[in-house]
Amino acid sequence: MKVGPYIGWIVAFIVFASAMLGMLIRRTLPESHLSDETKGVVTLSMGVVGTLTALVLSLLIATASNTFNTRSQEITVLAAKVIQLERLLRRYGPEADGERDLLHRYTAMKLQDLFPQGNAKPLLEDPSTITLFEELLDRLAAMEGHSTQQRWLLSQAQALTPELSEVRWLLIEQDELGIPVPVLLVVLFWLCLLFVSFGLFAPPNATVRVVLFLCAVAVAGAIQTILDLSRPFEGVIRVSGEPLRHALAVINHG
Repeated sequence: MKVGPYIGWIVAFIVFASAMLGMLIRRTLPESHLSDETKGVVTLSMGVVGTLTALVLSLLIATASNTFNTRSQEITVLAAKVIQLERLLRRYGPEADGERDLLHRYTAMKLQDLFPQGNAKPLLEDPSTITLFEELLDRLAAMEGHSTQQRWLLSQAQALTPELSEVRWLLIEQDELGIPVPVLLVVLFWLCLLFVSFGLFAPPNATVRVVLFLCAVAVAGAIQTILDLSRPFEGVIRVSGEPLRHALAVINHG
């Protein structure tokens, strides 16, 4: 499910409209349907729905937060391994300058892909970036150390490249995951039921309408937060690109 800043406002509108619908229904019901006994039954029933909604929302927030933290950690790991690989190639000597230049270009391209400037969308699977990384793999595989130290450094560098590749593909494949749309629709339906019950027994004055609107905005903000956290590269809340920027700065300084 693609994330957009408008989704929260759509949810807020639907939920608030449900409360207004409850107020309209109230006008058509006879007084016997608005008795204290009826209100008590509706309140107890909606208490069950409210509890279910709170439990599912907390579960969704926890799941989305875990996704966000995982992606943030993967960016940090990617940056750390880039720095480690660059240090190994630097210690290898001038013979690895070409490979270091490829690593520098790959890091810059990866940073641009994941964290583009302006309103451009992130590109997790850029063919040119993948081709450049595979060229680096081929060149490292073709290298032969001329001393014991160079052979050891080369073996360490070659051992790092599969780990870099794994993190890269994890970023790509995990982008396909997200919050199931049917679950969000069920939660939205529960919220609509709750707000219909609020409007059903609420006095139709301006204060009540303002409070219901603010409450609708609050629950819509929770839905929007869940969506943003589940898509860390696309939503309003995004993972930080500082680890990769720092890695690029380290390479440039070197």
